[in-house]
Amino acid sequence: MGKLVRRVQRSINFEPGSTAFNGIHFGGTPAVIKRIENSILIGIPLIGSVIAIEHMSRCGLSLIDLSAFLIFYLFVGLGTALGLHRYFSHRSFDTTPVIAFLLGAFGSMAFQGSVLRWVIDHRRHHSHTDEFGDVHSPYVDPWGQEKGGLRGLLYAHLGWMFDCTTTDVQVYGAGLEKDRLVMFLSRTHWIWPVLSLALPYCFGFVFGGIEAAWSALLIGGCLRTTVLHNVVWSVNSIGHRFGSEEFKQGNGSKNNFFIALLTFGDGWHNNHHCFPRSAFHGLSAREIDVNGWLITQLERFGLVWNVVRIPGNRIEAARTAAGSSFKHA
Repeated sequence: MGKLVRRVQRSINFEPGSTAFNGIHFGGTPAVIKRIENSILIGIPLIGSVIAIEHMSRCGLSLIDLSAFLIFYLFVGLGTALGLHRYFSHRSFDTTPVIAFLLGAFGSMAFQGSVLRWVIDHRRHHSHTDEFGDVHSPYVDPWGQEKGGLRGLLYAHLGWMFDCTTTDVQVYGAGLEKDRLVMFLSRTHWIWPVLSLALPYCFGFVFGGIEAAWSALLIGGCLRTTVLHNVVWSVNSIGHRFGSEEFKQGNGSKNNFFIALLTFGDGWHNNHHCFPRSAFHGLSAREIDVNGWLITQLERFGLVWNVVRIPGNRIEAARTAAGSSFKHA
């Protein structure tokens, strides 16, 4: 594969900073900006998390701290999985402007960059799953060189955010630049991480005063963000390496029960890759999918509609189809 990529690069007069393959930019200013932004978005909560752990070792964990952690993990986690993923990336349902704004706002508080960037990176992942062009595969790097073992796992988990590739919005962002909400949230994307820390601070202040406010900021803000970061990244790494494979698709996506619990249902990743637009990633009663359950409840009250459901016969046909198993080094 590596030789093929080099031939492709030579055939199109590859230069750093140019669009080299299927809407993927290599090098240039966009890659520098990507690395700087991700360093800030990962580094600030990580430093705060270290301070939070030291603080807990001295002062323990108060009820206010625990409440702030769980409440904001829930809302920001749902904003990521239900908002950035199922709504903005896949349009698995339609909803009201207010619900769409709330989903986008909470998703933007996840310290994972702008809505626009999140969506186009995710769409690129689906277009080139576990092959040359994938954003974050544990099996191949941006040049199509095979990876494996711990190195590949770490690349899919974290390393891809610091590589030299960026995604072309013209190729993977069809319609997004005309979406006023997406563009507003993306233009203001630095405001939302600030709010993501300010809200736990205010929560702690209201219920416990200034000392509780700083503690809630560290634990319900920074530590919560770092934990959620690693949970979401685990879908990209662990979710393509460890778990069950209900549908043979020729990629490494897996269903993982523990990741599904922590992501409110997004850990049924093999299901999702088989039916990307499905509003429901849990396709059986034993596959817990809180995101899907919430969509059903919102639909019942008329707050979402045009919910994408996959007919049972189509699911069974895909399950029994003689698809190709994924092979890797």
